[in-house]
Amino acid sequence: MREEHLFGIHLYPATGRADVVSGTREIGNVHGGEFLVMEHSDGTTSVCDVATGHCSPLNRDRKATEGFLEAFAEYLSSGPAAPAPVTMTAEQAAERLRAFREGQIRPPSSPLGRGLSHRTRLRKLRNVGGARKLNSSGA
Repeated sequence: MREEHLFGIHLYPATGRADVVSGTREIGNVHGGEFLVMEHSDGTTSVCDVATGHCSPLNRDRKATEGFLEAFAEYLSSGPAAPAPVTMTAEQAAERLRAFREGQIRPPSSPLGRGLSHRTRLRKLRNVGGARKLNSSGA
């Protein structure tokens, strides 16, 4: 797994923590413990809200969860760099908003700088998911 925590999800090493609820065990957390990533006895993973106890399905198993995080991290890192923040005065912002509303300024139609296009990255992401699906089914 990568060091950064994509989507705020931090998975513990595979040995993980002991069972906390019958049939499940905590395998990670989201945003430092606001949510817990749980693995159920059938292998599926879910994210549980600590405050409410509500759980939402995450993936079919831990390996698929890790694969998703890796593939999506690759998708994000292969794209164009985020633009630098722009600092403006209130007057400059008002003028820019006016020009935008009047159609004098248009957002860029293609990514600026380096990186693969969204379409190319999405195709690659789908191919990685398809390969994992084939590998996990034994084909």
